[in-house]
Amino acid sequence: MALRRNGNSDSTPRAPRPVRKLSKRLDVARQLHDLEQDTALDIVDIERLRASVTRCLWLFLAVGSVFTTTGVQDFLAGDRSPADPVWWGCWGVEPCLVGILITILRWEAAMIARNIDIDSRAVDWLKRFLLGSTLVMNVVPALFPREGGISPGMLAAHFMVPILVFFLAEVMPIVQARCTQARRAITLTTKTPASAPASVPAPAPAPVTVPAGSIEPATPAQVPASAPVQVPASVPVPSPTSDVAAEPSPPALEGLGIPTGMQAQIRRLVADLDRPVTAVDIQQATRLPLSIAAQVVDRFTPATANGYAH
Repeated sequence: MALRRNGNSDSTPRAPRPVRKLSKRLDVARQLHDLEQDTALDIVDIERLRASVTRCLWLFLAVGSVFTTTGVQDFLAGDRSPADPVWWGCWGVEPCLVGILITILRWEAAMIARNIDIDSRAVDWLKRFLLGSTLVMNVVPALFPREGGISPGMLAAHFMVPILVFFLAEVMPIVQARCTQARRAITLTTKTPASAPASVPAPAPAPVTVPAGSIEPATPAQVPASAPVQVPASVPVPSPTSDVAAEPSPPALEGLGIPTGMQAQIRRLVADLDRPVTAVDIQQATRLPLSIAAQVVDRFTPATANGYAH
């Protein structure tokens, strides 16, 4: 019992409750701060934004396609009744046209994300044909209604909605491509350990004293036994950095919106090349847009000419 009382008396007193609660909040704040400094968080934010915007665009595109589908079906079905199979088949024409359009635009998004220009007239004419077909088949029934007169509101709706659907389909691949470019432009930085303290140079070794009797003289002259021979342990070598001029500092890449990790990657690329760096080299290594890669090359051109990279 005495030992137990002594053990309890020697234990550290527990901190007050407000101190414990504040300590936990500070620990959470420090962890959040460390996570916010990680560049991977930017990738997560971009991906969440892309998914949210794409979801909304798909919703509005589907609503607009339903409206244009009714106009196309009315134009194609004519006076047929639901008993005719053609009346039911007319409902599938507009989804087919919209599906082809979306497939073409998804392919364009993949090319835009890789900075590949699409200069084919066939692609442009195909998109215009799909838009024109949907637009004509929606506007004609509103201009020439089978019953009653022309309704200005329905005419405006059948004119605007097909164009709106087309531009929504055009915007969706651009959103996908730009989000992909932004995600690839982010370079994950690895945490480096704290820099070790500068090492103190070791003192020069003292000369070794060797007795005269243990060394055979090169000449027949006798060396007194009492006189020790001083043999230097090492020969001082001149520092190679004393006569070499300091290398110029690498050019700064601030102001271009390039992450720190990617800047280091670009400098390593310039240093490893045995020729002047080009915008294509920068773009292939970092997937930056061609305009930004050209600005990076402009900053490295004077440094390369002066002999920084080589």
